[in-house]
Amino acid sequence: MSDNTTTSSATNRPIELWSGSTSDAKPNLLGRFLYLCWRIDWQLHATPFNSDMSNIVQEYARDFKPGFTTGVVIGLSQAWLHLSKLTVAEKSFEELSEGFRTEGAEERFIPMAPALGWFWMGLENDLRAAEAKKWLVAIGWGKILKQAEERDAAMQRVLAGHAVSYGSFIEEKPEYTKAKQKADARFIEDMQNWQRGGMKGHRPDLKDYQPQVCYAAA
Repeated sequence: MSDNTTTSSATNRPIELWSGSTSDAKPNLLGRFLYLCWRIDWQLHATPFNSDMSNIVQEYARDFKPGFTTGVVIGLSQAWLHLSKLTVAEKSFEELSEGFRTEGAEERFIPMAPALGWFWMGLENDLRAAEAKKWLVAIGWGKILKQAEERDAAMQRVLAGHAVSYGSFIEEKPEYTKAKQKADARFIEDMQNWQRGGMKGHRPDLKDYQPQVCYAAA
């Protein structure tokens, strides 16, 4: 009885499409990097002409392996225009979170992966950012991009109405999951009937069942 209850509970659990946390419940690399960007952006806005970045190193360098120096922070701030685009993109992500959704948030959403691409181009165009680029490669720039791409893909499901964002994670809506499972079952049944009928007529195609999923989950 206990085993059946556990299995049923696991089956009914919402499908997680993206998580911003590691296995030990800490922010993933993308989240840590974006928070660092937000902190640099805030300080540059507060003290644009005489900004001492040593406090940022003391507060946040331990969050990365390897850590970073003041030279890295100064290098990152050379691309301030593009760094600010990252913070704006992050804000647009937060505005689509459950409990924080604002009017027009869907239209303002900015995917993070392309914004990161523009940021990297900004660093490449400034020789003063050489140390910052080496550090980003060392901590895993490719991993940051991959996590951003995965989050963007999950957010597209949110924008389509098939998932819900809670900020630190994104889950598929239970009604969409159920509709998808029913459509998969209909596809398998129709395919079996088509095979039993001598494979005559139109062959069932899984993509033809997607509109039914969207309609049922609406």
